[in-house]
Amino acid sequence: MSEMCGKELKKHSVTCLSLWPGLVQTEAIIAAKDTIEKSKIGGVKIDVSKGETVEYAGRAIVGLMNDKNLKGKNGKTITTADLGAEYGLKAVVSTQSTGGAGSSQCATTITNLTLLLCRDFL
Repeated sequence: MSEMCGKELKKHSVTCLSLWPGLVQTEAIIAAKDTIEKSKIGGVKIDVSKGETVEYAGRAIVGLMNDKNLKGKNGKTITTADLGAEYGLKAVVSTQSTGGAGSSQCATTITNLTLLLCRDFL
């Protein structure tokens, strides 16, 4: 979706990308911590304490808005872990995702976020 939206909206100076966080420590995830850690998602055991804080994705979005190469990310799917490494982001309370196989499988299970970034209009 982000690839097609990126192509369609490029002529309007809109950058579209899909941002995939790892496991996010939301209230619901923390409340279900014991159940999640006892089971496997995609064959991978999950450690909720290693999940990203909810603020981490926000910091990644702020990084995107300040990225001088934002248009180069148009139509791409990017993980918050990759942006964290690129922008030097640090976790707020817990650790950020390392972007390994377990976190990418978990990300597909939990959520993704498609962003339309119109920095030139702000």
